[in-house]
Amino acid sequence: MTTYSGDDHAELRDCFTSLLEQKRQPDEVIIVRGYNLPSELVKVIAEFEMNAPFSVNDITIDEQGRGHARRVGVERATSKFIAIIDADDIACPNRLSRQLEYFDVNPSTDVVGGYIGEFETESADITSVREVPTELDDIKKMSYYRCPINHPTVMFRRDTVLDVGNYREIEYGEDYELWCRLLANGKKLANIPETLAKVRATDLITRRQGREIARREVQLQYAIVQSGFYGWGIAFVNLCIRIPIRLIPKQYLKRIYRKLLRS
Repeated sequence: MTTYSGDDHAELRDCFTSLLEQKRQPDEVIIVRGYNLPSELVKVIAEFEMNAPFSVNDITIDEQGRGHARRVGVERATSKFIAIIDADDIACPNRLSRQLEYFDVNPSTDVVGGYIGEFETESADITSVREVPTELDDIKKMSYYRCPINHPTVMFRRDTVLDVGNYREIEYGEDYELWCRLLANGKKLANIPETLAKVRATDLITRRQGREIARREVQLQYAIVQSGFYGWGIAFVNLCIRIPIRLIPKQYLKRIYRKLLRS
């Protein structure tokens, strides 16, 4: 996981609690954090490290973007499988056990994710679900225009991700670009048709709005084209759709997400 200045300490504590309550607990948790983390967040991390029955590796880095932080985390990990979670998300109790079971049954799979349940204030009150395709062919089709894996639910084989170059050092869409690069290299991606994590819908909308995000959309499409997954024709179409969405007012963006992109 990564955490930075600006994260909420109560949300981080909720995230840690969800890891402690896993049916199959992790062997280690790697926290990659900015060097100027507020004292409230540092305190929550210290409490988690003290109470966790597993290893906690707390890594401080210069703030060079989330892609860089993810890259460091993968490099420092020692396990065969790596699961990703964001500092403000909540892992469902059976998340890790369910995904490891899937890998046992499907040994040729390299990456597996699942659905996310979105909530406004209370995690028990799910307002929408982001479903994603479960079969490889459908995942490939979706990848041409949308991210096919919910990042807060993903688990992958460490060696596979390292083989294709790990996360790129980009600030936005580092996960989407990685999935496209994996597909371009013939790797197998899958999703379990179950909700594996709960996320705050209001935060998702805020993070995906504004001119800076629009600029990063261009950088993301360039990176995907460079990966060889698709060409500039598809990238241009994506930009014509994505950039206007990033620039519309938040209240209208929320309606689009609710009506068109969620179940």
